[in-house]
Amino acid sequence: MDKQKLFDLLERVGTLLRTEERKTAAALNLHPAHLQVLRYLAQCNRYSNTPMAVAEYLGTTKGTTSQSLLVLQRHGYLQKEPDPKDRRVVHLALTSKGQALAEKLSSLPNKESAFTGLNTTELQTTQQVLEQLLRNLQKANHHHTFGQCHTCRYLLTTDDKQYFRCGLTQELLKAEETLKICQEHVYPASSRRPEVVTAP
Repeated sequence: MDKQKLFDLLERVGTLLRTEERKTAAALNLHPAHLQVLRYLAQCNRYSNTPMAVAEYLGTTKGTTSQSLLVLQRHGYLQKEPDPKDRRVVHLALTSKGQALAEKLSSLPNKESAFTGLNTTELQTTQQVLEQLLRNLQKANHHHTFGQCHTCRYLLTTDDKQYFRCGLTQELLKAEETLKICQEHVYPASSRRPEVVTAP
């Protein structure tokens, strides 16, 4: 097995994706980083929609992130909201315009074409392999995993089947919230793959 070849392929796929992202951003008079912020905010939960979390997820400086947020706010894609419990904390919320753009970005035709010729089994295997590669890289470089709540060791069940509880914050989570990504996410110590939660 030529591992270098695998890395070369991953790098090439990443390059092509970034090229398409630049084209999409240019058509909107935005920078690719702005689209990355929008996509992140559309995926993250209520604990992870702060400027600091955005910067960590994207691997950028606070200054660079602040500039991106200002541009997106000026274009009407997001708004800042103070935390109801701690006024020093600012949360970022997509506006309806920002949500619409994030949804459009997630369903671009060129993304779907990338999976042409792959059957369900091949797609599932590819996803599992990429997930493990991502986990290995995050662990090796000491990055937060930013995984979905339903795969986190802190997620607890409740007697009410419509709700879960975060063992870290002790707050209730709706089933659909467990499909969001979180900066506090930690994989269970067990190697057993967590059961997938499906939102109602």
